Amino acid sequence: MKVLLIFLKEMKHNVRNFKSNVMMILFPILLIIILGAAFKGAFDSTINLGDVQVLYTIDENAGDPAFRSAFSSFCKGMSDETGIEFIETNDIAVGMAGIEDNRYNAYFHITGDPIRVDMYKNERRGYSASIVENALGSFLDTYVTMSVIARNNPAALSQQSSGRSSHVMISSIDRKRQPSSTDYYSITMLTLILLYSSLTGFWGIRNEKEEKTAARILCSPTFNYQLMTGKVLGDVVVTLLQGLVVILFSSFILKAYWGENPFAVALLITSYSIMPVSMGVALAYLMKSSEAASGVLNTIIPIMAFLGGGYVPLSVMGEGLSKISDISPVKWVNSALFNVIFDGSNSGVAEAVGINLGIALLFITLSAILSRRNKAYA
Repeated sequence: MKVLLIFLKEMKHNVRNFKSNVMMILFPILLIIILGAAFKGAFDSTINLGDVQVLYTIDENAGDPAFRSAFSSFCKGMSDETGIEFIETNDIAVGMAGIEDNRYNAYFHITGDPIRVDMYKNERRGYSASIVENALGSFLDTYVTMSVIARNNPAALSQQSSGRSSHVMISSIDRKRQPSSTDYYSITMLTLILLYSSLTGFWGIRNEKEEKTAARILCSPTFNYQLMTGKVLGDVVVTLLQGLVVILFSSFILKAYWGENPFAVALLITSYSIMPVSMGVALAYLMKSSEAASGVLNTIIPIMAFLGGGYVPLSVMGEGLSKISDISPVKWVNSALFNVIFDGSNSGVAEAVGINLGIALLFITLSAILSRRNKAYA
C-alpha cells in the first residue's frame, strides 16, 4: 500500500510537470518532423548499404552453365546497383567461418544437379543480410520461371524478356519494407528522448531531498526500498505514457510504420525505459551536486544516441566506429526494433531486453545499497 501511494504521488507530480512533458512529447515529435523532411531525399533514393560482403561457393557438380551465367549476371547487377561485393571461394569451411566471425553478411553454397542453393545469413547484420536474402530469392524465382518457359515454349522467352507478357506474379506475405526517413527518425528519436527519462528518475529522488520531504516520509513506518520502488515505478509508467503519445502521433498523424508485432515493440520499449530511469536514480544517490549529475547525463546521452544510430544510420559509419557502437545499449535496442518492424524478425530482441534489464538491475542494486546509507538525503 505504501509503495502504491508513493507511486500515485510520483505519477501526479510528473503529469503536472508541464516543462518535462513538453520536452518528452513535443521535442521528439518536432525532431521527427524536421529530420524526416530534411532527409527524405536521402532515404527515398538508392540506399547505401555500407560495406556488405557476400561469400559464395559453386561446387564442381553444379555444372549447369546456364545457371553459372545467370548467377554471374545477378552478382554483377547487385554490385552495380547496391555496392554489395560478391567473393567466390572454393573452401566451404572458409565461408562458414566468415559468417561465425562476423566478417561476411551472408554465404551461398551452390551445389547439385538440379541446382541447390544453401544460404547462411549473419543474424548480427540482420537488415543488410535480409536484403541479400530477398534479392537471392527473387533471382531464383526468376531463374526457375525462365527455365520452365525455355523447356516448354522457347519462343515465349522473347516476350518474357521484352516485358510484353507476364506468366508469373510473385506475392510475398512477409515482404520486407524499406524505412522512410519518417519511419527511421520515429524510432531513433523515440529511443533518444527516452534516454532523457534518466533526468526524470534523477529529479524524482533529488527533489525529495531539496524539498525536505524524504526525511519526513522515512520518519513514518516507510522503508527506503518502498520509497525508491514507488518512485521508480511512477517514473517508468509516466515515461511509457509519454513514449506512447509519441508513437501514436507518429503513427496516425505522420504515418510512420511500427510493424505488425506490437508485443515485441512494447517489450523492447518497456525494458529500455526502465534502464535510463534506473540510471538517473543511481546518480541521485551517487552525486551530491545536481549540476554535476545533470552535466554527466547531458554529456553521456548524446554520445550513446550517436553510437546507437540515433542521428545517422549505423550502415554509413566506418567499421571502427560500428564496432565501438556495441558499447551503447541504444544500438542494441534500435537494431532490434528495426529487425522487428521492417524484417519481421525477432533477431536481437532477447539480447536487447537482456542488456536493458541487466543495466537497470545493476543501477537499482547500487541505488538500494546507497539508499541504506542515506546518501541521497544527507
